[in-house]
Amino acid sequence: MLPARRCADCGTLSLDPARSCPSCGTAGGSDVSLSGCGRLISWTVIRVAPARYAAEAPYAVGLLELAEGPRLTARLEGDPERFSAGQALVLASIDPERGPIFRAGR
Repeated sequence: MLPARRCADCGTLSLDPARSCPSCGTAGGSDVSLSGCGRLISWTVIRVAPARYAAEAPYAVGLLELAEGPRLTARLEGDPERFSAGQALVLASIDPERGPIFRAGR
């Protein structure tokens, strides 16, 4: 489950529940859990990583569209050469430093 917030005024889903609505600026809303399922839209393979992630290279970062509609950028788990546009992804974990990490799903 991926934590999110639904705006009380406009209904927009936000993946940053601590902030005001990115659409209308309203501070109120309700906490919701998203399925953590989505599709890969695009990705890039990081081969020369920043120093703190150098040992993890190569790794992929992708743009995903969640089943509920929001899009996000997230780390992708698995062989970076095996991803394809439209591929189903599921939430693998949420890392405190990296945020959500997704892997190939069904």
